[in-house]
Amino acid sequence: MTRLFVYFLGLLVSTVAMLRSDPDGGAFAVASGFAIGFAIPLLDAVLVHSRFLRIVWYSIRTWRSRVRISASYLYRIRVDGDYLLMKGQRFDQCQPVGGVYKTHSSSSGRRNDMKILDDNLLVPDEVSEGDLRVRVPGRNLLSFVRWFEEEQGRETDGWREFYEELIAPGILPREVFPYIKYDRVERIYHPLRYSPWAKSQELLIADVLELIPTPDQLVQLRQLKTRSDARILWATEDQVRRLGATDGVANQTTRIAETAVWTI
Repeated sequence: MTRLFVYFLGLLVSTVAMLRSDPDGGAFAVASGFAIGFAIPLLDAVLVHSRFLRIVWYSIRTWRSRVRISASYLYRIRVDGDYLLMKGQRFDQCQPVGGVYKTHSSSSGRRNDMKILDDNLLVPDEVSEGDLRVRVPGRNLLSFVRWFEEEQGRETDGWREFYEELIAPGILPREVFPYIKYDRVERIYHPLRYSPWAKSQELLIADVLELIPTPDQLVQLRQLKTRSDARILWATEDQVRRLGATDGVANQTTRIAETAVWTI
């Protein structure tokens, strides 16, 4: 962000000098050269930091209020064109494997500095303890995002939710999934929006993780597709994009969470 300001200031000064110079003179040529020299890295910096610039705008809009933030990781588990989704525990919908990141006790100081409050929508319990589902003053949004991007004082690995949702309940065998590999393919900052449910502005952050199964793990996933299990749903891309709707069905009872679309 500092370089962005320097490039902008350099471009501004160069442009002013260029406009005040004789177009046929050497000063104009020098000033225009500097202007171009600052414009190119400025454009590059804007593209690189566009996420932070958007957060700054959100911060200005919500300066005197609090923003509800939910920061999570979502798995893309795709086998032969179908996506593995889980039945939600709190909501009647199917959603990607994954969940909200947890904070560590070492982050308590930073949380206090940013005046972060816990989420007030869900009743705290052992499962939700430490969830990175919080309320942040609008003026501290950029500080929060910078802290989140630093990946200090919080959970950064995707194993916990994978284990709790698929291994612990026996949906996938522990002996074939003693570990997993995955790629983080995208970090999504969903546009700030008003949530009637939360009665506040809401910012959703999600890391999309793509499972990279071993050959044995892929065999188990394919076997899982052949079994009937009310806890899971294998959905086609079309069904995911339509949030559960399918052609030729009289009663559209399957509901798929919007977040599942993010994993495609």
